[in-house]
Amino acid sequence: MPVELGYYTLSVRDLDRAAAFYGALFGWEFKREHETYLHVTNTTVPMGFVSGGPSSQPNLYYHVTDIDAAVERVRELGGRTGELLDSKSGRGCSCTDDQGTELSLWQPAPGFA
Repeated sequence: MPVELGYYTLSVRDLDRAAAFYGALFGWEFKREHETYLHVTNTTVPMGFVSGGPSSQPNLYYHVTDIDAAVERVRELGGRTGELLDSKSGRGCSCTDDQGTELSLWQPAPGFA
């Protein structure tokens, strides 16, 4: 099966202001997972907000079933990988392809797919 978008985040300056704005605009509901992260609880495509923004583009996480194998494959194909990060929602890794384009991989934890 081809890999598809599994999660995305929007980087914002202030999480509480973002929750107020997007909650009123789109009806999104939120759960604070960490002091720097809000998870949107009522969307079909899983998403969240991270502090440290703003950014002009969302950070897209591609859903993989085996992140260790996917990270190794990125390296084999001439890309670079960052550190594997573990969270309640699963394991993630920021990468660049062989041309320097940024992408992120995500292996969801049980209950987050």
